[in-house]
Amino acid sequence: MIAALIYWNLLSIDDICFYQKIHYQKDRYLNTMDLMVKDLILMIILSVGVILLEIYDVAILYYLIILMMLPAAIKKTKIFQDKLKVTKRIIRLFLLIVFLDFLFLALSLIIWEVLNQLIMLFMMIFHHFVFYLYIWICDPIEISIRKSYVLKAKKKCDQFEGIKIGITGSYGKTSIKNLVYDVLSMKYLCLKTRASYNNEMGITKTILEEMNDQEVFICEMGADHMHEIEDLCTFVEPVIGIVSAVGPQHLSTFKSIENILHEKMKLLESLPKQGMGFFNFDNFYLHEQEMNLACEVTRVGLHSAAQLKAVNLVCDHLGSQFDVMLENHLVHFSTVLLGEHNILNCLFAIGIGHYLKVDPVLIQMAIACAKPIEHRMELKPFYKGMCIDNAYNSNPESARISLEVLKMMPGRHLIVTPGFIDLGDLHGYYSKLFGMQMAFCEKIVLIGECSDIVSGLKEVHYDMENVAYCVTMKDALILMRAMIEEGDTMLIENDIPEILMNASEKKA
Repeated sequence: MIAALIYWNLLSIDDICFYQKIHYQKDRYLNTMDLMVKDLILMIILSVGVILLEIYDVAILYYLIILMMLPAAIKKTKIFQDKLKVTKRIIRLFLLIVFLDFLFLALSLIIWEVLNQLIMLFMMIFHHFVFYLYIWICDPIEISIRKSYVLKAKKKCDQFEGIKIGITGSYGKTSIKNLVYDVLSMKYLCLKTRASYNNEMGITKTILEEMNDQEVFICEMGADHMHEIEDLCTFVEPVIGIVSAVGPQHLSTFKSIENILHEKMKLLESLPKQGMGFFNFDNFYLHEQEMNLACEVTRVGLHSAAQLKAVNLVCDHLGSQFDVMLENHLVHFSTVLLGEHNILNCLFAIGIGHYLKVDPVLIQMAIACAKPIEHRMELKPFYKGMCIDNAYNSNPESARISLEVLKMMPGRHLIVTPGFIDLGDLHGYYSKLFGMQMAFCEKIVLIGECSDIVSGLKEVHYDMENVAYCVTMKDALILMRAMIEEGDTMLIENDIPEILMNASEKKA
């Protein structure tokens, strides 16, 4: 029984690592569980076998089989251990799992020894289901702990006397946040939320650990369910707000673009009368949205009748240059950031800097010194060529933009991608479109089945001899290393956990 318990808890470590990677989202974990008919049949056969073995008093074979399986489980778990961040929440969850394991198995031994073996079989075959049950049991504890932290952070945030800025959108939030921070830091002592920690607990952690006597708090606000932005606005109470874009992101939970638009607009709607809102006027959904707000708003864009607009654009593989009208005269800006979308991101930072009276010369310096965020359109060397690393949190618009940037690069164009997730019923449409858009690439490496992307490539009569398939990103990069030549540029578009990638394919 001890060997069986060790085996099960090693499987639990695997599940815990994945659960942490998807930011402790129960519904997303549930969507990845693959409980098939073959598992049920296997469970029935093994259960009958265990009962028969018990009758003939040779149940020791059952435990010997588990002992033989232990080395494989240990090897698999070691792969995940480096990726696991041991937090208090992880420790609580693991201790609860161990406690419940011993409790259930001890009770089954008292009732009927064979039941103990059957429970262990069930736990091994359906370990994802059992783990989901455990996190469901653990949830009330975590909710109460989170509430206590949030209340403490809310009190501290209410006492903050500086300017609070909220940033939301389907994409571009983190890039804009960093640019706004770079610009405002030229004049003010600023605090920003860490990395992409844009949910309630991520914001809470920043406030409790870092908020002191700063003059500006720049808060990235993310959401993949309805009412989350509204709750975050009540929590932080920003006086300046940015909506970067609305697009097909997290459609599996939002269900429609209209719901996403409604959710993102909550930030601007929450701003006080003396506040200021900025939104992407180039974005189709925001452009068409009727604005009935208490505060003043600034329309930001490149190709539209925006109030804050970039002109004289020059974009190439070395970066971007553009001019912006500030106080009735043109101010020139240059940046190493790639693509027109980054000019738009810079415009938001320039607009807020100008609104908060940062000297235009200092704004120029901040934009010129801005660096790309890791895994977001990050240009870096790769073996003989170059790599555009856009691995983080890809979506159809981000993919389209990154492909446009790839086109500007010299040499051959190569792409590695597993496709998209979280697009609900539109997964097939956007994946097929993505396939059609990448048809200019000389070499394509797809991770997983990617059947809809393949369909898009065939639609435009792409030579499928130039398409390769891999199981993991690691395998794809090894293959790409052999493919890439001097002067080539490779694009990494998205990096989805394998179990999520498979679930996405099945949903579509």
